[in-house]
Amino acid sequence: MKALIVDDNIPDRKILRANLEHHGYEVMEAEDGQAGLEQARRQKPDLIISDALMPKMDGFQFLRAVKKEDPLKSIPFVFYSAVYIGFREAELAITLGAEAFIIKPKDPEEFWVELCGVLDDYHRQKGKPLAPKLIEQEEEYLTKYSHIVATKLEETVQKLTREIEERKKAEATLWKTTCRLESLVKASPLAIISLDTQGMIASWNEAAERMFGWEAEEVIGKPNPLIAPEKQDEYRALHEQMRKKEYLPMLEVVRRKKDGSNITVSLNAAILRNEDGTVSGSMAIIMDMTDLKKLEDQLRQAQKMEAIGQLAGGVAHDFNNILSAIIGYGHLLLMKTREDDPQKHTVEHILEAADRAARLTHSLLAFSRKQVMVLAPANLHEIIKKVQQFLIRLIGEDIKLDTKCIGEPVFVLADSGQIEQLLMNLATNARDAMPTGGSLTIGIETIQLDEEFTRTHGYGSPGMYAMIWVSDSGVGMDEKTREKIFDPFFTTKEEGKGTGLGLAIVYGIVKQHNGYINVYSEPGKGTTFKIYLPIVKAPKGEKSIEAPSAYPAGGAETILVAEDDAALRKLTSVVLSSFGYTVIEAEDGEDAVNKFRENKDAIRLLLFDIIMPKKNGREAYEEIRKIRPDVKVLFASGYTSDVMWQRGGFTEGWEFILKPIVPKVLLKKVREVLDKKG
Repeated sequence: MKALIVDDNIPDRKILRANLEHHGYEVMEAEDGQAGLEQARRQKPDLIISDALMPKMDGFQFLRAVKKEDPLKSIPFVFYSAVYIGFREAELAITLGAEAFIIKPKDPEEFWVELCGVLDDYHRQKGKPLAPKLIEQEEEYLTKYSHIVATKLEETVQKLTREIEERKKAEATLWKTTCRLESLVKASPLAIISLDTQGMIASWNEAAERMFGWEAEEVIGKPNPLIAPEKQDEYRALHEQMRKKEYLPMLEVVRRKKDGSNITVSLNAAILRNEDGTVSGSMAIIMDMTDLKKLEDQLRQAQKMEAIGQLAGGVAHDFNNILSAIIGYGHLLLMKTREDDPQKHTVEHILEAADRAARLTHSLLAFSRKQVMVLAPANLHEIIKKVQQFLIRLIGEDIKLDTKCIGEPVFVLADSGQIEQLLMNLATNARDAMPTGGSLTIGIETIQLDEEFTRTHGYGSPGMYAMIWVSDSGVGMDEKTREKIFDPFFTTKEEGKGTGLGLAIVYGIVKQHNGYINVYSEPGKGTTFKIYLPIVKAPKGEKSIEAPSAYPAGGAETILVAEDDAALRKLTSVVLSSFGYTVIEAEDGEDAVNKFRENKDAIRLLLFDIIMPKKNGREAYEEIRKIRPDVKVLFASGYTSDVMWQRGGFTEGWEFILKPIVPKVLLKKVREVLDKKG
């Protein structure tokens, strides 16, 4: 048994073919009525199953042609179609000689059962006339056929109209979405790029232009320019990883810029796919990590400084007490030495060394802002003039020193001694970078730091700053060295020729003054340090500095000295007694309170260490004030400022002297407090 299937829908043909072959038919196929008619003429099938609407010749025309040809008209003809608008189609089909009009879709077995019923009816009625009169009535056929076609056409047009409207709406929605996405991509602060399956750049937003330097037209359609040759293997490995996982989240990688430099970026990447699931390329969202890296570096540097500061602070008190004894007794010895005594220079050298040790202690404490700062409006021009001659001796004759302090004086809130230390350390660093001589220039400028500056450099707050710049013509530094120069104990000098603390101290001093420091250097091109300090208004009237006498005047007042270090207590007593004062000694805060009760009418000044056993200096003073509120006090300490405030309860505004104590400074401060009104 042979069956001919005529249908322009290939999947439908295949399903129907499988069903008929399963039930023993030999199946032939055609894609429209015209091809089906030719096939029927050649093969003479035992059954024809046809769709209704097809190109070239539809099912009704095909049926009519079959029934007009004697060799074919007896072949049972069954319509199997999804196009059905009502009884008129079935009526026309039957009128033209079809055995049945079965509506798609049908379950294969259900279709087979219905087909068998149709064929059974056909065979029972076989030989009966096939309504030849109806077939020959051309006008009636055309009327029915035209109505069906017109109805179908109208229905199809309506359907197409609806589809077109829906498509237009979808396209409008898609266009809006596309425009919105394009605007987001364009305005994004993150670089967004996409690549096709061949690794060529497909899109490149404005942030990518700013970040990497290439314009979009320079890279689109070309290989990815961000990967340096030495990074190609790493790039391929990442791409393979992305292919397996579909995406790569938050990877920190190095990418190349147009100028050849490298930047660290955070990369999120994902595979792009078409509607059918095939890979169409990949997309990457990239964030520049440069500013974040700078902040991380600054944080690590601050943590290093804090660690060194804690170390220095731990020994500062004991070290300052030792230095106080050395300096104090040294000055007493110097006072008793005649000008022509050959030992005079020896004592002076001892005091000079002790003074350097004291300055080093203060500088070490600058690491973590722990030293007591004497902040006041300072004229940077005057500081540089003051230190200039010392710097000339420091750097040597083969290095030319030039200062550029032009224009109005520039004032900053600073500890002048610390700024001098900063300049000396930078000059020392410059000297060591110019072993065969050269030039050193120190200058001052005023500069306005704006938002762009702070964004580009990763530090600073907008405002007016004084910029101190120190520039040398030395050997310069490479990037690796520049990254470490502010690290404590980092040095490029030979062993024994440098501590590695000079620039670290500079960094600590700058930070303590709420400033910023940067360095510009290249191998063979010298080095320039730029220090930014906030500007303050010039004081209304600068006090003239009186030339100090050899030693301040003494006095006859009684002073209660409370100090837990016996050697330092004895030294203080000797110094004060040598200048006429009566001294009562106390070994701790509790002893001081008891001694005051015994001598409350005679004592005119309390000279108290802040941190002492039993009672600290503040506690002893508060208790004594209850006995006599008008008593004056001068505190002294070798501890760091944080310890003084936390453990000693030190209060802003109290008179204070910092250890190690120099006798001349002590005597001047004591006289100043005693003579102060109120």
